[in-house]
Amino acid sequence: MKFIKLKLFSPISVKGEAPYENPWDGGDDYRVLIEREKKKCMSEIYTNVCETLAHVVIPPCFERHIYSAVPVVEEKDGKLMLCLNCECYRTLSESEIDELCGWWENTVVEANERLRKNEIKTKKLGRIFIYLWFMKGWTIEPVFPAA
Repeated sequence: MKFIKLKLFSPISVKGEAPYENPWDGGDDYRVLIEREKKKCMSEIYTNVCETLAHVVIPPCFERHIYSAVPVVEEKDGKLMLCLNCECYRTLSESEIDELCGWWENTVVEANERLRKNEIKTKKLGRIFIYLWFMKGWTIEPVFPAA
């Protein structure tokens, strides 16, 4: 059986140890890491994001349509992204894709709440914090069959 495959992408933002103090709130601020810095600690980002999302289960309403939905961290267009790799029994309708995106948005928001509170120690960049972003303009990419 050949599955219909699609990917949902969402950006990952990473903040690293601050070289400066934020004058507006009186606390430490963290600088946003550029893509090449993020890639230096990709394994730590991957591990923490995947551990946070390990308990993700496809909602019962999708069990008849989606064989598997696996969150991973990968590079797309030179940027580090959170990706939900889906294998579907058939092509999803537009309303089913909207429902899938709504469920995934809630999942990303919940994971972001947990991730942004965890300080992660990296070998190459020191302490970092990971932020997941959900954008209304989801990047949805059909993988198989090719569009």
